[in-house]
Amino acid sequence: MTGSIAETPSNDNDLNQEQPPVKSTKAKLVDFARRALVVIVFAAAVYFIAVQWPQVQATVFALQWWQVLLSLLALIPGVLLGMYMWRVVMASLLRSVDIEPQGLVLNQIYLVGQIGKYLPGSVWAFVLQMELGRKNGIARAQVFVASLVSTGITIGAALVVGASALPILVQRQPNLQWLYVILPVVILAMNPNVVTFLVNIVLRVFRRPPLPERIQANTMVKAFILGVLMYLCFGLHLWILVGHEATLDLATFLVLTGALALGMTLGVLAFLLPAGVGAREAILILALAGMMSAGAATAIAALSRIMFTIADLLCVGIAYVHFRWRQQSASKTTVDSASEAK
Repeated sequence: MTGSIAETPSNDNDLNQEQPPVKSTKAKLVDFARRALVVIVFAAAVYFIAVQWPQVQATVFALQWWQVLLSLLALIPGVLLGMYMWRVVMASLLRSVDIEPQGLVLNQIYLVGQIGKYLPGSVWAFVLQMELGRKNGIARAQVFVASLVSTGITIGAALVVGASALPILVQRQPNLQWLYVILPVVILAMNPNVVTFLVNIVLRVFRRPPLPERIQANTMVKAFILGVLMYLCFGLHLWILVGHEATLDLATFLVLTGALALGMTLGVLAFLLPAGVGAREAILILALAGMMSAGAATAIAALSRIMFTIADLLCVGIAYVHFRWRQQSASKTTVDSASEAK
C-alpha cells in the first residue's frame, strides 16, 4: 500500500554511510526552513503562556497545589491518546510496512506538529507534520491524509461526548442548536466507504494514486474509542480544576467533559485563531456559568488553555528524551556487539 502513495525517501540507504551524499542548496534551504518552523512554533507556544499568565495567576494561587498538579497530569494521557489515534490511522495507510520501528519517529511527527496549532491558522499543524514526515521518508500525502482523517474522527468523538453538555449549552445559547444537525452528518461521514471516498479525493488533489483498498472499519472504531478516551482525560482535567468552585459529582464531570469536547471542536472549526483561542473558552464559560461567577469561569477557561499548552510541550519533551535514549541504547548495543565480535 505504501508504494501507491508514498514518496521515495530523499536519502539512499544503500549509499556508504561514511561518504553521505552532498545535499543540494535546495535541500539545505528546505532543512533550514523546517528547523526554523519548529523553533517558531515552540516560541509561539511559550509566548502564548507568557501572555495569558497575568489573567490566571490569582486563580492558580487560589488553588491547592495538588489540584493544579493532578489537573495537569490528567492532560498528558489525553495528549498521548490523541497521538495513538493518529498512529492507528497512519498504520492503516502503512499497512505493508512494519510500523513499530518507526513508532518513535511517528510520535515526534505528531507531537511536534501539534505545536503548530499555536500559530494563527491551525493549518500550520498540518504543514509541520507533513514536513517532518517527509524528512523521515513518509509521503506528505500520507501524513496529511492521516491527520485529516484523525481530525474528522476527533470531531465525531467530540460531538458524541458533547451530547451530555449540549442540552445545557443550547438552553443558555440557542444558536448552538446547529450542533444537533452536525452530529448525524459526522457519524455518517465516519463510514469506512465514505472516508475512503473522501481520502481518494484528497489524494487526487495531491496527484497521488487512490488507496488500493478501503480503510478498514476496525481502524475507524479503534480510533474513535481512543478519541472518546482522550476527551474523558481532558474532562477529568477540567473536573479537578473546578473542584474549589463546583460539586465534584458524575453529572458535573459529564457536563464539563462534553463542554470541553464541543469547545475544542469549535476551536478546530475556527481555524484562523491560534489553537482555536476564544471559541473553546466561550463554550467553557457557558458551561461553567451555572457553577461559579463569570470572572471565575473566565479565569478557569484561560488557565485550562495554558495547562493544555504546557502538557503539549511536556509530551514533546518526553517523546524527545525517549527517542534520544533509545538511539543511545541502540548505539551502545551496536558498539558492544562489535567489540564482542573482535
